[in-house]
Amino acid sequence: MEDNLVKLYDNYSGNNTFIRPVSISDRYCLPDSIVILLCIQGSAKFNVRFREYTLSENSFLAIGAGIPFYYTWKSEDFKVNIMNVTEPVFNNLAQGLVKIYFYRILHECPLHFLSPEKMTMCSHIHRYLKSFVNENDNFFRKQIIRNYMNILFYEACNIMLHEPENRTGKDRHKEEVAGAFIRLLEKNFKYHRKVEFYAQEMNITPKYLSAVIKESTGRTASAWIDDYTVLEAKNMLRTSSSTIQEISYDLGFATPSHFAKFFKDKTGMTPKEARMRFEF
Repeated sequence: MEDNLVKLYDNYSGNNTFIRPVSISDRYCLPDSIVILLCIQGSAKFNVRFREYTLSENSFLAIGAGIPFYYTWKSEDFKVNIMNVTEPVFNNLAQGLVKIYFYRILHECPLHFLSPEKMTMCSHIHRYLKSFVNENDNFFRKQIIRNYMNILFYEACNIMLHEPENRTGKDRHKEEVAGAFIRLLEKNFKYHRKVEFYAQEMNITPKYLSAVIKESTGRTASAWIDDYTVLEAKNMLRTSSSTIQEISYDLGFATPSHFAKFFKDKTGMTPKEARMRFEF
């Protein structure tokens, strides 16, 4: 179903499939809306923000707009329902705790499991909303869609509220710091590639930020910044008609030669070689 509120897909009914197997060295998905994957059968391995998650039966994976993801493997019987919701629509639909906890899901813990009964309910909602493609004359179409989407958001909020509190307050603080860093990075990586910038924005020292990111994610803050830059560069080389010189300036590099050196250091290829590779 295509609607200005929500888009719904699946990979088993013959409709267009939203996801595909890709390689991190070649292609990845960079959604412009929130993506929710509901696994009803089988399993698949996804990489979200460079961390691997196994999506299996009766689980869901929520991916925020602008967050790179791809999948590396799926079982032959993998069946998934997919929902796309733009951030403006989500902000209008979700209120209070729902918005807070769903953003926690998107930025901190995207994979969650549901009871079989809850997954059945979600599947019924997905199927019911898809049926609206043939009900354009329904005067209450948008209101019905909004109400059903809110049911799903409230269920997600309920999951977060019932998770066991097995972390210390200090650990939770570090997770909040890591989440804030990632959110800042997604908005600023094109123009700011120094850890000091992000530390200053968060009113903490660069040393503390680096230590927290390394402890929370297993990767350094600098590595996160570089990876986001490389992924965006690959995306622009693959999909944009801009010249390599234009791409280098769009990504905030002082000169094309600086961009070429950075890109080759990180990927082993020049931007020109990468673009030629993406064409095949």
